[in-house]
Amino acid sequence: MNTRSVMKNHHTFEKTIEHIIRYAQEIMADVPYQKVLASKEKEMLLESLLLRACALWESFIEREIIFLTSLDPSQLIKKFCLPVKRGLNIKLIRAIIFSDSFRDFHDLDRSMTFFREVISSRFNLFREITGDQKSKIVFAYKIRNYLAHYSEFSKMILFNAYKKPPYKYKMFLEPGKFLLKQKGVNFERLLNNFKIVSIQMRRFIK
Repeated sequence: MNTRSVMKNHHTFEKTIEHIIRYAQEIMADVPYQKVLASKEKEMLLESLLLRACALWESFIEREIIFLTSLDPSQLIKKFCLPVKRGLNIKLIRAIIFSDSFRDFHDLDRSMTFFREVISSRFNLFREITGDQKSKIVFAYKIRNYLAHYSEFSKMILFNAYKKPPYKYKMFLEPGKFLLKQKGVNFERLLNNFKIVSIQMRRFIK
């Protein structure tokens, strides 16, 4: 395995996020050749696009862990007490990391310990992500969790996030209304952050 697979993973993810943002811009701009949508319809579409972006992010992270681990599997071998001479291909690495239990890596701070345990420090690109970039991902997932459950708990968590800078909202906004504000500024900020994180990571690929 070489770094080409890692780079392909990043470029594919970034292009897909760009496509989603462009589609959202067309929705919000009422492009002439499209049906003009009511605000409620736009809100629902932006919510669904955010959910898709979060799903793509999780898929990107899963592939990234596997590819980075394959560049130097010594940490993986140490963590799972594997035979040193055992040949590890992509399929086997995937099975070792994901087959024994459910793993969820969208919360990067919570996952950093596991990344250090399976990815060689030389190739651990997750260390290059800034605190601000992580916080934006966490915020996106607070929206995602509310949309997925509509529970009072997830609503409380999201509302607490709304109250903090840079938003400082005093009233709860349904995610669609929040994402549509100022012609989609909030939506673009959150989705662009996924792309920026990917770019930040691949800058350090050697």
